[in-house]
Amino acid sequence: MNNTQSSPFKPVSEMMVDNLETLKVLADPLRLQIVKLLAFTPCTVKQIAAQLKLPPTKLYYHIKQLEEQALIQVVDTRVISGIIEKQYRAAAMSFRVSRDLLSPDSPGGQENLNMVLMGIFEETRDDIQKSIQAGMIDLTTPEEPDSPTPHSLMLWRGGMNLTEAEATEFHRRLKALLDEFDNGDEFDKSKPSFGFLLAFYPSVSRHTPHEET
Repeated sequence: MNNTQSSPFKPVSEMMVDNLETLKVLADPLRLQIVKLLAFTPCTVKQIAAQLKLPPTKLYYHIKQLEEQALIQVVDTRVISGIIEKQYRAAAMSFRVSRDLLSPDSPGGQENLNMVLMGIFEETRDDIQKSIQAGMIDLTTPEEPDSPTPHSLMLWRGGMNLTEAEATEFHRRLKALLDEFDNGDEFDKSKPSFGFLLAFYPSVSRHTPHEET
């Protein structure tokens, strides 16, 4: 084995997605999984394929798309038995989509929002299914709502009626809780990994109807 290039690289904390082409590439559920894998450690296509349980040939197109939009980049190139092997790393630890792309007033704003939501939901669904298949989530035993275990799956969609002040305070406390447990850019392999999907927003479907007179 012969190293021909070595370039230490650390992803930035956050990258703003502010153009449609980059958004289209990132919104794909499989590409979201690839970027997530590459956030904390560099990997080759073969290593990514092994973790996703997919053939490497299925990934080359997606890797090219991500690289062309600077969402990932090559951080090391090695020659093994005469074959060039590249290691990739995500450009950022997290990605934020510009609100200009999602605004109803912008061209294609509704379609862009649908694309982002579908990508997030599908990637989350796939992650949960794979975690269940791997035995990391236990669905075989009854669970007490007030006594979760490290293998619990919590799926909840509901709502609440709050004043504007209460909603602001709820948002503040929730953000503080996330910040308290956030590992930031550090990745501790000695700890299990957990995923979450959270949405907190004013809901038109729970808007109190006018009383009939």
